[in-house]
Amino acid sequence: MKLKITCHMMSSVDGRLIPGRFSEPFNGKSINDYGNYYFELSKKFESDGILIGRNTLQEYFIPDLFKNNNDPATQNFQTHVAQKLGKNTTVVLDALGKTSYENKNGYDATIITILSEQVSDAYLQHLHNHQISYIFAGTDGQDLALAVAKLQEEFGIKHLLLEGGGIINGAFLKAGLISDLSLMIYPGIDGLKGSPSIFDYIGSENEIPSSGQTLEYISTEILQDGIVWINYKFHKK
Repeated sequence: MKLKITCHMMSSVDGRLIPGRFSEPFNGKSINDYGNYYFELSKKFESDGILIGRNTLQEYFIPDLFKNNNDPATQNFQTHVAQKLGKNTTVVLDALGKTSYENKNGYDATIITILSEQVSDAYLQHLHNHQISYIFAGTDGQDLALAVAKLQEEFGIKHLLLEGGGIINGAFLKAGLISDLSLMIYPGIDGLKGSPSIFDYIGSENEIPSSGQTLEYISTEILQDGIVWINYKFHKK
């Protein structure tokens, strides 16, 4: 059975992702309340964990950077399983190994980091020291299909929530790895051209990241305080 990846996002009505830029709620509530709705809904999926990017991890949870001394790249590309998967598991895309786990700031999830083959033995030792599991996803760490296969085969993961930013979502879209889309639409607007959106694939103008894929509408539900929750299923032609 193929690993299931559900892209679960909350956006403004114009598809933007930065809550601090959204227009204020009509009902006078805090935008933070809407963020809480998002996390509560995440629990309903009963997934094996979430997948985020390094920027998200450092912005919200573990901000410290690893001190890189320009050590040579490792020659040991073996998967490391530090501990069994816990109730909460976070998979982090951190190709260059920039996150320091010296101080986790109370973040108690089981962490699996996806690396490139450019990281040093010193960084791998750092991960060992702090009980962080890791896998390699090719020379540049961008072989997402390989990473997903390893997560399934070597960690037994069957379902992940993709909760990264638009760039990561775009990369998974281009790779054809998304199974479902869960979209919570916040009743507000950003409005700025170029502000991060749900899917922001980095590529050339003639590329179509969604090529060969279609969306099947599944359901719509009106949640509290005006949130619209829409679900789609991805299909390949």
